Amino acid sequence: MNLRQLEIFRAVMQGGSTKNAAHLLLISQPAVSNMVRQFEDQLGFPLFERTGGRLRPTPEARTLYNNSESLFTHFEAIRNLAEDLRDTQAGTLKFLASPSIGQTIIPAAIAAFVRDRPAVKVGFDTPPHEHVIELLTGSQADFGLTITPIDHPALETKIVRRGKLVCVLPKGHRLADKTVVKPRDLREEHLISYPRASPIGLVVDEAFRTSGEFQHININVRFCYTACTLVNAGAGVAIVDEFTVSVESFKELVVRPFKSNMDVKVSLSYPRLRPLSRLALTFLEDYLWKSGAFWDKL
Repeated sequence: MNLRQLEIFRAVMQGGSTKNAAHLLLISQPAVSNMVRQFEDQLGFPLFERTGGRLRPTPEARTLYNNSESLFTHFEAIRNLAEDLRDTQAGTLKFLASPSIGQTIIPAAIAAFVRDRPAVKVGFDTPPHEHVIELLTGSQADFGLTITPIDHPALETKIVRRGKLVCVLPKGHRLADKTVVKPRDLREEHLISYPRASPIGLVVDEAFRTSGEFQHININVRFCYTACTLVNAGAGVAIVDEFTVSVESFKELVVRPFKSNMDVKVSLSYPRLRPLSRLALTFLEDYLWKSGAFWDKL
C-alpha cells in the first residue's frame, strides 16, 4: 500500500465514480480504474461492487475510507508546512548577538520580521562572547552576530560590517567642544572601560596602546551598552562602538569620534556543518541588512 493508492481510492469515494475521481486528480479515467483494481488485488478484498457501470463501496471500503481521513489531514498539514517553510512563513529562528547590536539595532528588525511572519517562533539572546561560541558549537542557535570575530574550527565566520570607536560624554563635559577626542585627552577622566581580556577590551586597549597611552580604568564593565548607561548617569566617560549609540536611549549623550586606527568588526558566525536556513537568510538579508545604514550585505 502506498499514499498514491489511498489518494485515488479516496477520490473515487468522494467523487462517486472513476470519471469524477479522474477529474479531481487531473488524470485519465483508465488510470484510476487500473489503480483501483491493483489496490484491491493487493488488499485481497473488493472495495467496490460493480453493477451497471456504477461503483458501490463495500463496508470494508467505508471503514478504510473513514480511517484514512486522519492520514490525509496530517498529510495536508505537512504539505502546508512545507509551503510555509518554502515561503519562510513557518519554523523557528534562534540566534545570538553582542549587546552592542543586540540591544540597539536588532530589536527593530525582529519586530518587523515577526509582524510579517506571525507563525515563526524566534529565540534571541545577548550572552557573553564565550557563551556565544559554546551555544553555536552546541547547535543551540542558528547564528551569532558579534562585534569581534570568532575564531573556532567548527564555525564559519565572516565580517559583515566594520564600525568605528567613539567617545561618549555626559552633556556639558569639558571635552564636548572637541571635534575629535584623542586617547591622551582622557588621562584625567574617570574612565569606564572593559576587562582587557574581553573582545571589546582588547580592541579599546590596543587603541590606547598604539597611541602611546594606557587606560586608567575607574569602572570596569562587560558591555558597551552598560558603559553608556553609566555615562548617562554621570559616572564618567567611555569608549564604545558606534552601534551602541545608534538608538534613542542615548540621544542625551555627547558622542565624539575617537582618534584611533582600531575598529570593531561585526561578524556573522554559524556552524560549518549546518548552513544558514532560508528563514535565517531572509531575516538577515531582508530585515537586518536593510534596517539602516549600519550594514553591508552578505
